[in-house]
This record gives sequence, structure tokens and C-alpha cells, in this order.
Amino acid sequence: MPAALARHFTCVSLLLLAGAGRLPGQSVGSEPLRKTDLVRMLTVGTIASQELAALVHRNCLSFAPTERDRADLVSLGADTALLRALDGCARRAAPTRPAPGRGAAHPRPPLTRRQPAAGTAQRIVAPPPVAAPAPAPASATSPRAPLSTTATGFVLGVGQHGSVGTRPALPLVFQVRDTAGTPVAGEGVTLGVTNGQLGATRAVTDSSGRMSVDLTLGPKAGATVVRATVRALIREATLYPEPGATVRLMLRCGDTPLDRRISFMLDSPVIFRVTGQDAFGNAVLVPQVAAATGDKGILRVDYAGGDSLGGIVRVTPAEPGSTSLVIVGSGHREDLTAVVLQNRDSGASCARPA
Repeated sequence: MPAALARHFTCVSLLLLAGAGRLPGQSVGSEPLRKTDLVRMLTVGTIASQELAALVHRNCLSFAPTERDRADLVSLGADTALLRALDGCARRAAPTRPAPGRGAAHPRPPLTRRQPAAGTAQRIVAPPPVAAPAPAPASATSPRAPLSTTATGFVLGVGQHGSVGTRPALPLVFQVRDTAGTPVAGEGVTLGVTNGQLGATRAVTDSSGRMSVDLTLGPKAGATVVRATVRALIREATLYPEPGATVRLMLRCGDTPLDRRISFMLDSPVIFRVTGQDAFGNAVLVPQVAAATGDKGILRVDYAGGDSLGGIVRVTPAEPGSTSLVIVGSGHREDLTAVVLQNRDSGASCARPA
């Protein structure tokens, strides 16, 4: 038997032995109920839950239930109706002090008169000021109800798509409810994010038990995961950032990315792949491109367009020399320097495809 279960069984057994002076079916009359009475009736099960709640409401309790008492009773099967009855008894048992009327705390002493000496004016002595009565202490805060594991979580904005570096079109909303389905207001929620940015890492639920997450997607395209922690519950929401607008063009020869200067071997046709890149470095599809060279006798453009994978350019080096190569696509232009090598063994940055 696990240690925690054994300790729980021992605690319940001791409580049952402590209340053994009254038989399980014996009526408790109108006396205030003890904790052992509640434990016995919940364990034996001879009285329905609603009847037990009504009995607590009528007779009240001989003790002030603590958080530990409530946890013990819940583990034995106490439901929401019984817990509310316990709270009602605690409020009725709290001492109340009537607010004293103005000046009622200290009776005002009568004015005193002093017989004036002959030839002097009469003087009246006023009473000292009376201090205001101290305010009555505030009543103790009721224990927090347990949270619902099914009704607490993200309820709006999950799964939506948006560009990196922007906020989602719909707000990401998180709600907190207790086991009775009631919204929990003023509950603190701690937030965390992967691949995103939060405006605040902690928020508090409003009167409807909800709060909105201030979120910016990205910077990487793929998935943004937001985590919300409230008490012992952890919930996650996934959103999908997509690449932003193209800010530059990128050329690739096979698996090799190309810089501003490209060298070719003579009479070796080459195919380029052209993609875009957003402000965060994410690849962006460029469906069509155009290309031109400064000297067609040195480097000739055989084809410029696109396919299902994006922009594509095919060129053929005609004779040794240097010229310009211009690529245009998605509203952007890239200017490169193309060098056709005389010596085939000198090594080119973009070799003939296999």
C-alpha cells in the first residue's frame, strides 16, 4: 500500500474511533455537529448528500472548519452542497458587532461651571474631543472553491494563423471556472510562450472569469505555444505563425546559397533556385522571376520563370569574362556579378548539375 494511502486510511480510522460513542444510524438531534459526526455519516453512507447538507444548515457545527478539514471531507465524498452549508455555518458563527452611533462609545460629560471670582468674567470649560470608534475587523475570507479541470482553459483564438511579428486577428482568451461551473473572478494566471512574445507574464481574470493574452507571433514560422498556469492546472494553446512579406531574394545553386559574386565554368549550363526571405529570415515562396545579363555573349539566360517549388533561372556561360546578372521577383531586385572562368579546373561557385 502506498505511504500516502496508508496515512489517509489511518487518519480516517482514528476519526471513526473518536466518534464511536454514537451509532451510525443514531440521530444527532439538534446539537451542533462535530467533525467526527460528518466523517462517520460520509463514510457509512446512511444519509443522502442533500439531507446531510440540510442537517448541517439546521444544526450548524461545533468547530470552525479549516482548509485541512475541508480537504478531509472532500476526500470522503463531500459535494458542493455540503461545502456551501459548511461556509454558511462559518458565516453565521462569525461574531458581529453593531456599529456604534456617533458619540455612543463615550458618553459626553456635562459642562462644568466654575464660580467666578468677584469682578471676573465667567468661563465655560469644554469637554475633551472624543476619539472615533475603531472599525470592526473584517470577516475571514471564505476558502476558495476547487477549479474545474474541464471548464478551465483557452476558449477563443486557439489554432489561428497569422504573419510573424504580428498579433493574432482574434484575441487569445483564457477562462477560469470552479467545479460548480461558476466563473472565478480575480484569479491570478501565469503565462509563458515558446516562439512568441507576451505583453505581460501575469494577468487576473475579470468578473466573467476570463482574461485576454497580449501575444505577438514568431519570430520563426511554424508554431507558437502559449502556456497558462492557474493554481495546479497548466493549459496550452498553439497558434501558427507564417512567413511575412519578402524583403530580399535568395539564390541557391543546388544546396549551395549564392553570394553577390558567382563564378561559372565555360559551356556548363546552370540552374538557380530563387526564394524570398522575410524580415525575420524565414523563407518565402517566390512563384515567378525574371532575369537578364549585361552581356549575352559572356552569359546567356536560357529560361526564367517558376514551378511548384518557386522561382527558377537557367543560364549558359558562353565565353570567359565578367558581366552583371539581374534577378527580379515579388517586387524585389537582386544584382549579382557573374564571372565565366577560362580554366575548367579552377573551381566554380556554381558547377554543372549532376
